[in-house]
Amino acid sequence: MNVFRQRMLDAFEFNHPDKIPVVYHPSPAGLYVHGQKLLDLFNEYPPDNPVTFNSIPTPSPGAIDQNGRFHAIEKDQWGTEWEYLIHGIAGHPRNYPFTGWEEAADYTFPPVTCFSALDLAKVAAQRRDYLVFSGWISIFEKLHALRPMDEVLMDLYTEDRRLMVFLDRLVGYWMKTINEMMEANIDVIVFADDWGTQFSTLVSPDLFRKIFKPRYEKLMAPVKTAGRKIFFHSCGFLGEIFDELLGLGIDGLWPQITQVEHNPAFTEKCREHHVAIYIHPDRQRLIPLGAPREIETAIQGYAEKYHRLGGGGIFYVEVENDAPFENVAALIRAIHKFR
Repeated sequence: MNVFRQRMLDAFEFNHPDKIPVVYHPSPAGLYVHGQKLLDLFNEYPPDNPVTFNSIPTPSPGAIDQNGRFHAIEKDQWGTEWEYLIHGIAGHPRNYPFTGWEEAADYTFPPVTCFSALDLAKVAAQRRDYLVFSGWISIFEKLHALRPMDEVLMDLYTEDRRLMVFLDRLVGYWMKTINEMMEANIDVIVFADDWGTQFSTLVSPDLFRKIFKPRYEKLMAPVKTAGRKIFFHSCGFLGEIFDELLGLGIDGLWPQITQVEHNPAFTEKCREHHVAIYIHPDRQRLIPLGAPREIETAIQGYAEKYHRLGGGGIFYVEVENDAPFENVAALIRAIHKFR
């Protein structure tokens, strides 16, 4: 088995990987700002996931005004119109595909992504060398991408019957998507719902347990039956929802590391439940505003912790537009120095 794939599996299993794995995300915002020197840095220190760095994404000419400011409006396959103000950074919904949950009864979901013969061959080739991740299974975030957030939160609180019907239709759509990924032999299925603000969860733990947990269980059941891994991305303060996610039997968690480290039992609970995490260094303050030495010290601390644990940690690197290049270089070099 290739070293990259084995290293990731060992990290998930707390089986003393030879090095802490590192995963890169090809964020267009960072590549656009830093250009060739970031491409060169990524290629000098390669990651353990199948990603290629050979070009710099650029905005379309029509998205730049006469003052050099970026502005784009695009409609996604779900029918939501998004407004973007920074190239490569997520936008905000501007218009929605339906005006309310009653109208949503007639909403047509986008086609389920099917894997072509070429896709299947690509997955098979990648699995020889890498642990292959796929998916972005979202039920809460998808709701507030299709209707305004305040409306979604109020209707969840009142358990609006029309919303509940739509939510179950959405679960059915994602079930078909998951089945396609199972057929394609994807190793790790990624779920993604941000459940926290800076200081609290967006819904109560009771509401999470009543409405969302059983639907996650339904979606995750075929993944577990197939012996694949479940990876859950969730930003913000998780509170009691952290324990609920562990109780779902996930294999990996991608949190905002600064939002979970305040929990003294976080590392112990992850080890107890055999849950690996993405070590995603603080992009709010440390990476854009910290000093290179401060970044190196933080990375050394994470590396020492997960070496002691014998696994369970995977460094995650996503470079956006706001980080000075010297900080980006310090981050990547420190990871490869201490991993």
